[in-house]
Amino acid sequence: MTYKILITDDLSAQGIALLEGSSDVEYDLIKGLTPETLAQRIPGYDGLIVRSSVNVTTEVFEAADQLRVIGRAGVGIDNIDVNAASMRGIIVMNTPGANTVATAEHTMALLLALCRHVPQAHTSLKAGQWDRKKYTGIELYRKTIGIIGMGRIGARVALRCRAFGMDVLTYDPYLGEDVAEELKIERVDLPELFARSDFISIHAALTTDTKNMIDARAIAKMKDGVRIINAARGPLIDEEALIEGIESGKIAAAALDVFTQEPLPADSPLLRLDNVILTPHLAASTEEAQRDVGTQIVDQMLDALQDLDFRNAINMPIVDASLLKRLRPFLELAEKVGSLQTQLAEDAIERVEVEVEGDEVRDQIKAVTVALLKGILEPVLQQTVNYINAPHLATRRGITVSQTSGLPTPDYPNLISCRVQWAGGSRTVAATLFNHDEPRLVQVDQYRVDVRPEGIILVLSNHDQPGIIGRVGTILGEHDINISVWRYGRNQPYGLALSFIGVDSDVPQKTLNTLLDFEPIIWLKKVHL
Repeated sequence: MTYKILITDDLSAQGIALLEGSSDVEYDLIKGLTPETLAQRIPGYDGLIVRSSVNVTTEVFEAADQLRVIGRAGVGIDNIDVNAASMRGIIVMNTPGANTVATAEHTMALLLALCRHVPQAHTSLKAGQWDRKKYTGIELYRKTIGIIGMGRIGARVALRCRAFGMDVLTYDPYLGEDVAEELKIERVDLPELFARSDFISIHAALTTDTKNMIDARAIAKMKDGVRIINAARGPLIDEEALIEGIESGKIAAAALDVFTQEPLPADSPLLRLDNVILTPHLAASTEEAQRDVGTQIVDQMLDALQDLDFRNAINMPIVDASLLKRLRPFLELAEKVGSLQTQLAEDAIERVEVEVEGDEVRDQIKAVTVALLKGILEPVLQQTVNYINAPHLATRRGITVSQTSGLPTPDYPNLISCRVQWAGGSRTVAATLFNHDEPRLVQVDQYRVDVRPEGIILVLSNHDQPGIIGRVGTILGEHDINISVWRYGRNQPYGLALSFIGVDSDVPQKTLNTLLDFEPIIWLKKVHL
């Protein structure tokens, strides 16, 4: 099979060489595309590699008839509609490690230039002036820097700041205390970071929650004379509030590599402020970073298209191909459980509760849950459902999902249990793997069973009384339906029972109606697993 890849921005020569050396790849490099022209171009392509020059919108994904993977050659993905990609089952990946050192070093360059007025002094000297007093700077030593976001880049900035003798504060709600101790930094909340920091460096991802996180209210909480550095994403800062803070003297200076609008407009007020250092989004622009970004995104793209590996995919529940292969039997079992739940439910499923037990699956509840959702949705949707779009489709249908514990289920070394609820009812199904490759349903509500979930199965609830098996078998025989297996579960003699009857051919509605006419049968469902 030949894969077609569209590239919308310059890629390193090393990355292009990898594509050239792949016998099963065709690629086109087309720059200067708008979302509209990209939507016109994208049909027929399996992969798309972008940087930051084009927005990949819902309209692009709607036009993409065979797109499977989109790769961002860089870190930020705010120019990609990830939700739209996920809804269509398209993998989105980036290269978070390739430009980490370059961005951290550029942050330090901005920090030092800010302290020592390097660009202003340079410009002054080039203009024939020798003004040492005007450009007296400050030291980093024994100053406090607050770093917002302690990911790969933030952590490296922290290490470099500590080497300069700085005290480092950080606000990152996802950072563990053990990591903070290892980095020898102090975790604080955002108001405390604002109040104590001489410098603030921003390294957060751009989300709806972090957009304009540095606004007028935040600036009001900062130290007088604070200095701000942003080499992450422009919209993290409210530029109007920043300008007001600088003009009022609240902010002593700022160094910015990113902006709300890029390229920065020629009439931007930022350009007239002498105590603001500006660079044109250069943080990742080193020879080494550009080489690594290009080779990494091509490697990732080719592996993902061939289903070999999904590293750095941001909308896949499992990105490790070896782990995915090891979990595959459990995920397929979870899909079967989900499918059975939908086919037995008396109304649209509104809530899903998941519990997993056992060493092999205990830490993989997210992946198991996604597989369950895939199984739940496939019987009722007229579109492709996969591990990428299943959670989004479930949300769209109003299905709430939660992890639970303590479901009344049997004891097995590895167990996947799922309780679903619909208006007026619920059902719990538990399943396991014998010998890692033999799937079994082991419980349905209060009934203990031993059912291989495959093929066409008649599931019937009945009163436990003599003659049930004989009469049902006779009806199926009269309609030329051969029984392959019959599994029978009951809670007590002469109480209620549940049967799973495997058959070798489809059962027409006329036969089902005849079975339902048999008085001991309470309800009957035909399922396909």
